[in-house]
Amino acid sequence: MKSSRAEYGKLTWEELKSSAGKPAILVFGATEAHGRHMPLDTDTLIPNEIALRVAEKTGSLVLPAVPYGHCHSLSIFPGTINIGPGVLESFAKELISETVRNGFRKILILNGHGGNAAPIKNALKELSGKLEFRACMVSWWEMPELEHELGPTGHADSSEASLYMFFAQGVKPNKAKQEKSSRYFGSVFPMPKDIFTPSGYIGDVKNISKQRGKRMSDIIVSKLVKVVKAGMLLKEAK
Repeated sequence: MKSSRAEYGKLTWEELKSSAGKPAILVFGATEAHGRHMPLDTDTLIPNEIALRVAEKTGSLVLPAVPYGHCHSLSIFPGTINIGPGVLESFAKELISETVRNGFRKILILNGHGGNAAPIKNALKELSGKLEFRACMVSWWEMPELEHELGPTGHADSSEASLYMFFAQGVKPNKAKQEKSSRYFGSVFPMPKDIFTPSGYIGDVKNISKQRGKRMSDIIVSKLVKVVKAGMLLKEAK
């Protein structure tokens, strides 16, 4: 799904200037291993496709996605590119600041990788007392509606693979062999290698389908449209 009118980078500077004041969507992704059955760009493609769909329904602009993130836990696998948390935090501050400077003060930050969350939140905390803006950061898998209907999302599991499959080609279900991983109480450092399976995923890979992906997309996009229309201040029901 592509729409040049929703993509910041497809506009001329004159078109961009006349678009100031619209909601903006910043996508933070990653380039890392996702088992033997999923591409390295999973954490970037998924949130970017979600962002474009949200933008179509809200008149928002989607800035070019950031394809690198803090991926320390999977750096043992070929293809993973890890950006340190301090570097990512500094970059996030610059990107958010520049977005605000260009006239966009309502910002949805759509995160596609768990390791990005803390650095981005730190950047937002520091900027919130210095710049005039309202931002809401969302990791797409952290939605009660999604978990209620389809269960928790793992890493390169059937849910993430189904969502990618719905958005694009590249998933290889025949290579998704069920393997064992371990769970530990608390946050353990250094991270035990068996938290991930030998091929680099967490969760169940038995139910990968476009139908599952479409349902996930519908749930996620619907919730994020509400967030944007609420000016990034969507109240949760008690």
